[in-house]
Formats: sequence, structure tokens, C-alpha cells
Amino acid sequence: MKEIIKWEDETAQAYQPADITELEPVFATARAIWDRTWKAQGATDEGSCCGGKGIQVVYLGKRKRQWEYLTVIASPPVQGNLSAARSVQPALDYLNSHDITARYYDGWMN
Repeated sequence: MKEIIKWEDETAQAYQPADITELEPVFATARAIWDRTWKAQGATDEGSCCGGKGIQVVYLGKRKRQWEYLTVIASPPVQGNLSAARSVQPALDYLNSHDITARYYDGWMN
């Protein structure tokens, strides 16, 4: 990881390609948690049809100067953004318990 300036007065730890590869097992478990939570809530498909929903981390690619958000976990197979958002918290909590700073991205309207 590399410390970057995220905003004017805010720094963050940016994940780099080697970090993403190393954390794949943790991301896979978080994905399974999200899927189980969504199914436990009835596998509903409510909300606006959005593409690109997922869990993202701050990422700094090879030879890049500017950070970006990278989606490391895609949402369960649901189009509705409300269903995805209602079921994501346990996966985010799991990542947080492994000291991984992540956010839920609601995607774009389709």
C-alpha cells in the first residue's frame, strides 16, 4: 500500500496491484458474505436498475500518479440498487475487520 493525498487535506492508503492479489481470499469471503446476506433477505430485486454496483477500494495502479476507485467485489446478481445496498453491510464489516477500507458503490442508472 502507498499513502496518497486523497483530497486537499485528506490522505488515504491506496492499494496497489500486489495488494489486490494478496487480498483475493479476503475479497472472495466478503463476496460470499454479501451473497448469503442478499439470499437471506429474500433475494429481492428492488430499486432502480443500476450497472456496476460493488465494493470499491482506493487504488493506485502501476506507474500511475492519480488514484482511482477500483471495484474489487461485484454485487450479487441483482439489478435493483436498493436490494444490493440493503445487503452489503456485513461484507463491509468483514473487510473492516481485516483493516481494509472499502466503500459501497451504487453504480450507474441503466
